Amino acid sequence: MRRATIFIMIVTWLAACRQVNKGDTITVDKGVELPLTPCVQTYTKILGRSVDPLAFCKCLLPNLYRDLKNDPEKLKLLKGEGSWYDLAKDKQEIMNQYFQSCLMQTATNDSTAKLSITPRMAEQMKKKMRQELIGSDIEKTNDLDKYCECMINSLQTDFTVKEIMQDNFNETEKYQRVVAKCLLSTRKK
Repeated sequence: MRRATIFIMIVTWLAACRQVNKGDTITVDKGVELPLTPCVQTYTKILGRSVDPLAFCKCLLPNLYRDLKNDPEKLKLLKGEGSWYDLAKDKQEIMNQYFQSCLMQTATNDSTAKLSITPRMAEQMKKKMRQELIGSDIEKTNDLDKYCECMINSLQTDFTVKEIMQDNFNETEKYQRVVAKCLLSTRKK
């Protein structure tokens, strides 16, 4: 279940990351610089004060680069030529490892920060969640679109980032109440 939480956070991040301008960069290899600004701006918006976004990006980008430097198509994405969302398509395990590690290293003590999800990010999250639920019992009994919307809304309104990132988040009583609420409110008639 922890992987599902990290997956949600990664999808959120990747859906929000569009490389638009270089701004500040980080040198990851001899003669190779990656833009920091889009990553920092994204994490400032999404995670608020729960992590140091500059430190987070300085941790994440070099790690990703090491695994992507021999994949020209993925490297283009990392350098800002396209959507970062496409990075995770076949690199999910790598993304999970680095994302979690960098979050832990750069977390602040702010326990009030909420997850901020833009409409575009919510649409990408909904699409991914929907795909994962197709063929499940939830699809048989509930309106998937409404269920996904309920869960995404709850992630940003009912929980702090610190709660979402705890090891047993999906097993907490609070999370289980939200799931039950969303299941009840989206039941097919």
